Amino acid sequence: MPQTIQMALLAIFPALVLYAALNDFRHYRIPNKLNLAIFASFFPVALLLGMPWEVMLWHVIGFAVVFGAMFALFMLLPGGKFGGGDAKMISAVAIWIDWHMLPTFIVMMLLAGGVLAVVMWLWRALQIEYGVWMNGDTTLRKVMSYQVKLPYGAAIAAGGIFAYTQSWWGTLLG
Repeated sequence: MPQTIQMALLAIFPALVLYAALNDFRHYRIPNKLNLAIFASFFPVALLLGMPWEVMLWHVIGFAVVFGAMFALFMLLPGGKFGGGDAKMISAVAIWIDWHMLPTFIVMMLLAGGVLAVVMWLWRALQIEYGVWMNGDTTLRKVMSYQVKLPYGAAIAAGGIFAYTQSWWGTLLG
């Protein structure tokens, strides 16, 4: 297979998860069709790039474990603390990650989510503070009480892309 086609196939996953992250930033929503595209594109790409059947099976097992855990979190956490779109995206990304790299994916996703939370909180705090000063109100109570709404798709994408490059696919990236 020509290297340009191989590189194009390897770019499908990062392109899809980056698109999902941008969509989450813009609309605070990750469409089901996009999560399905992330999940379903794994199979033709893996087959076209010659992923061994045993490796593919471990990817499917990893997906099943992560999907079960994400479904449980979605059902058990009260008040929408864990979004269904996030649960589906994490699961869809997990099929692309080698079984042994799933913990790395989760850790990198959580670290990226922490950075994202701090950045989003600071950004919103600066917007509120600017509004407070412009309106002549000197209290920053609004800043301290603000609940950050996170487009967590960005953190999922960051963790996924990092783990993807360290997985079986990374051997093809050279």
